[in-house]
Amino acid sequence: MKQKLLLGTIIALLFGACGRTDVRLHCADELMEQNRKDSASLILAGIKYPGAFSKSDRALYALLAAEVARNEERLDEIDTLLTVALDYYRASVDSVHLVRTLFCAGQVARSFQRNEEAMKFFLEALPYSEGQQVGDYWRYLVNTWAGVVAAKERLFEDKIRYSQKALEIARRMKNVSYECISLGDIAYGHLFSGRYDSALHYTEIMHEIVLRDSLTSQLPYIYTRFQGIYTQKGDYALALQYVDKALRHRAPTDSANITGHYAEKAAMFGKLGQYDSAYYYFHKSEPCPDPFTQEARYYNMADTYYAMKRYKDAYEYLLRYTQIDDSIKAATKSSELIALQSLYQHERLRADNLRWRAQLAEHKHRVYWIIAISVTLLWVAGGIYLIFYRRNRRRLIIQQKQLIGQQEQIIAQQEELRHRSEEHLENLQKINELQQKEGELKGAFFRQLNFSILQQVGEIRKNGNIIFSDKDWDVITENADAIFNNFTLRLQDSYPELNKEDLRYCCMVKMQLSQSEMAQIMHLEKDSVKKRLKRIRVDKIGSGSGVTLEELLRNF
Repeated sequence: MKQKLLLGTIIALLFGACGRTDVRLHCADELMEQNRKDSASLILAGIKYPGAFSKSDRALYALLAAEVARNEERLDEIDTLLTVALDYYRASVDSVHLVRTLFCAGQVARSFQRNEEAMKFFLEALPYSEGQQVGDYWRYLVNTWAGVVAAKERLFEDKIRYSQKALEIARRMKNVSYECISLGDIAYGHLFSGRYDSALHYTEIMHEIVLRDSLTSQLPYIYTRFQGIYTQKGDYALALQYVDKALRHRAPTDSANITGHYAEKAAMFGKLGQYDSAYYYFHKSEPCPDPFTQEARYYNMADTYYAMKRYKDAYEYLLRYTQIDDSIKAATKSSELIALQSLYQHERLRADNLRWRAQLAEHKHRVYWIIAISVTLLWVAGGIYLIFYRRNRRRLIIQQKQLIGQQEQIIAQQEELRHRSEEHLENLQKINELQQKEGELKGAFFRQLNFSILQQVGEIRKNGNIIFSDKDWDVITENADAIFNNFTLRLQDSYPELNKEDLRYCCMVKMQLSQSEMAQIMHLEKDSVKKRLKRIRVDKIGSGSGVTLEELLRNF
């Protein structure tokens, strides 16, 4: 058995030397689950050698580092990390971390405008998210973002389907904010599918929830959604009312959205033929910083002037619209070029990553050969060890037999001692019972000796003027000393403060008289007797409150 244990230990050390567990890693994982990404990032920054981890911990480190990098928009660093995490978790039963990895990969692909690839990751994550180990939070995120990507690809039916699933999960979580987001997503899908009544229905449900839970910060967004739906339906008057509601709930400092609403009012007044109002709000919206709003602003005003048959003004505003549109397109092309450059760099890194992975696989193959040779050498060493082990085995067996004999002898001695201890305890118990019986007999005999004197207690009840004489008390005291081994003398010697009357009370206690009987004998109230007994116990004998005088004198 020892040689097998030794060989197993050596092999475990050989294979386990490549992996160890760092508590900080799992602490960072818990922080990431709690959405405390900054704290998790600080912990990960303190881990210097993740390559020394086990496979599972390397995969977890790769996932956490990828999530932190995505949060900090360091997207170029993510592909290699996600590859490590995906390879491990796809082959494992850890559905929780697999869903997180696929979700992160989908978000990275979405950031690079690779919507088809992002959708593949989200769709792969969906069945795993339904597992019991995965929480509703991740189910909600996967379905919500799958809907977002579907909308980007103009797959509005899929957008509605994923958002409805997210709505069910949000209601199960009882998370009002998530519920409102899902309702807004469903309304968005219906709006761009041309189903305006359905879009209104879900927006109204969202409005009721916001009013019910006093989420007033969401009202401008909802009223803007109403305005968009009614604008699409061509009901500009009702759309105008919702713009006014949105304006009333905007913070005075929210100048960007306020001027945007003014631009929307200018467009709707133009549609309604109220050109003065359109012109007024056109100028009020001039400070709006959003170029797209400015573009729409000039286009709508050109349309308004055209309806007024002021073609020259319409042409001027149309030129301004064209200039802004050209600048937006130029900026868009510039940003697209930057995105293409970033994408090119990202794809190059992915190609490098594939090459490195191939090199790593080759390196692992070599390592496996080295391990196989090492294991073979270990078995040879184990065989040599067995030869020496068998030589010493007989000697060890003899020593073990001697030890067993000694142990049996010790056990026999312990058993004998235990038997003697039990007999001793039984004898002590019998002695204690005899002493108790002796005390009871002595007490009964003491009371019987004093029976003739105690008969006077009955006489006291009749005429109340009989008092024990000193001779009677001397008889009681002599009886107590005779039966209880000089009871009063030992009391006097142990507690010198006891006077003659105190000793009489002690004798009455020894006779097991009640406090009522003592009161009749001493011609006192029962409370006085009680106080006298307490004074004897506390002041004269010096006993605490936990023991009565009867208990003190019982075995004295």
